[in-house]
Parts: sequence; C-alpha cells; structure tokens
Amino acid sequence: MSKQIIDRKFQILAVNPCKKGAVYTEKDGVFFCAKDAGLPSALRAYREYCQGAGCNPEHIESISLLIGRVDEYQKTLKKLPDTETSCEIDRCIGGIGL
Repeated sequence: MSKQIIDRKFQILAVNPCKKGAVYTEKDGVFFCAKDAGLPSALRAYREYCQGAGCNPEHIESISLLIGRVDEYQKTLKKLPDTETSCEIDRCIGGIGL
C-alpha cells in the first residue's frame, strides 16, 4: 500500500457513519468542491463507469442524487477549478510541505 498522499491540495477528514465510522484522509481520498464547474461531468463519468462495472442499483441512484444536488447548488455558485496560490502549487505539484 502506497504511503504517498493522494490529494495534495486539501487536508481531508471524512467519516462514513454507515461503515462503523470509517475515516478517510488525503492519504486515501480525494476532495472536490461542489462549486467546481467540472464536478458534474466527473460525477457523470463516474456513474457511467459504475454502471458498466456492475455496481449495485443503490450506488448508481446515490450518484444520480448527488449529481442533482450539485447541479442545483451550481445554479447559484459555480467556479472554474484552479490551483492558484504559491502554497497550493508547491503542495500539488512539488509535494512541498507534506
């Protein structure tokens, strides 16, 4: 198993309360902001992959519902994704400060 930090832009602490409180961090997770204009397309591609891979219908439905919530959210706030500050660039590209 890799010790590499997967998501270098964000520090993540995500808890899945339905899986005995399973915890995910930047070491094994990726974070996307709901305002990211590219997120709906990424979610649709993910849903298509999951359908083709044979994921259960509940997982497909949960992705579809998430897409709907993101689409609704982006009616009021949508932003082109970026890596803009020197700190973000150093972390994301160079791995500095990890």
